[in-house]
Amino acid sequence: MSVLAVAGVAAVASYEHMRALAGAAGEGWRAWLLPVSVDGLAVAASMTMLVRRRSGLPAGALPWVALLLGLGASLAANVAAAEPSAVGRLVAAWPPVALLLAYELLLQQSSARGGPGVHTVRPGAVQPLDGR
Repeated sequence: MSVLAVAGVAAVASYEHMRALAGAAGEGWRAWLLPVSVDGLAVAASMTMLVRRRSGLPAGALPWVALLLGLGASLAANVAAAEPSAVGRLVAAWPPVALLLAYELLLQQSSARGGPGVHTVRPGAVQPLDGR
């Protein structure tokens, strides 16, 4: 439950920083979309990595690139929207990092109890189609 609380607070803070920055850049009504695409890319990359690892495959280069680009863009946008001081920039940099880490922790908790994703079956555990 605490992981969800951290992720929720971080997501709201990160979203607002990116939305404000996109609005200041003249994106108008589209400003609300930018944060979803940026943080959504990192979430999609994390889910892809989890599914690939559960199926016995390496995470792959594309998910790593997507994860790093998503995190990098989120950090850059949050810092750019921050109060122009060292403390303001440090405080603004925290939400995207906390969001990604909390999401990764949530995935690990889900993985530990057999949550969604690819599940492998032990050889011989599948019952034949004729019911024998």
